[in-house]
Amino acid sequence: MNNALIAADFSRRANDILLLIELERGRLGLHEAINLVVERFVEDESHPELKRLGEVMALARRQAVIQEQLDDDREALHHGGLNHEELTERGHHYEMLRHQACSYNHLLRGLIESCGQNFSRDDLMDWLSAASSGRSEWARGEITGAASEVALHAALQGLPELRGVRYGSVEEDLIGYDFVGEWQGALLTIDAKTGYYPPLSEIKHGHRHLEISVPREATKDLQINHRGLARVRGEVRQVLRNDSGVELHASHHYFQPAMA
Repeated sequence: MNNALIAADFSRRANDILLLIELERGRLGLHEAINLVVERFVEDESHPELKRLGEVMALARRQAVIQEQLDDDREALHHGGLNHEELTERGHHYEMLRHQACSYNHLLRGLIESCGQNFSRDDLMDWLSAASSGRSEWARGEITGAASEVALHAALQGLPELRGVRYGSVEEDLIGYDFVGEWQGALLTIDAKTGYYPPLSEIKHGHRHLEISVPREATKDLQINHRGLARVRGEVRQVLRNDSGVELHASHHYFQPAMA
């Protein structure tokens, strides 16, 4: 198969995966149906991008359930009235689930970045919603977050004053670093936010850390547009050059920008 996959290849593969789950879940159960997807469309697939699509779809339902468990754990840890032993056990469970959820985010982000031109946001929403047994809110949140990181990555690549910018590892992501690089010879970390937030610069763990918002309209489908690139780059430069904007773990305040 040619590396320049066309949209029909992804659509056909996604539909094949969903059809297999639907056909086999009644006979074998959902867990075994998903195992069949992994065997046929991940383990036996030689093309890396179709393999990635298979992984993203096969893991969708598990990840959606993990998100529900994370919400339950978070509530219990903050308001559950647990004793020390229960807090410790629930805390370990929570961190394990966070690691799995973060790993999935990286997998989905890689799919969008490497071949998002071959399917639309709506396509991906439909595929993940169906693969997760109708959990459309989970699918929307996953796609929005991953697409924001892809967009911010594209913007950061166009800033020559930043050196060695790369995605954070899963471990770095878990402590809030979506990106790691250098600015003026010192460590710089960046967290991608979604929605409308003012850019934030703070000192975190002894180094400069930025939180940069990527509004939905900055991306066209799954690709950042030129206006979005310029806006995001401008905000990064603004906070880097404004020493008075450095804060210590300041909180965001939601705002709606004034209409031009």
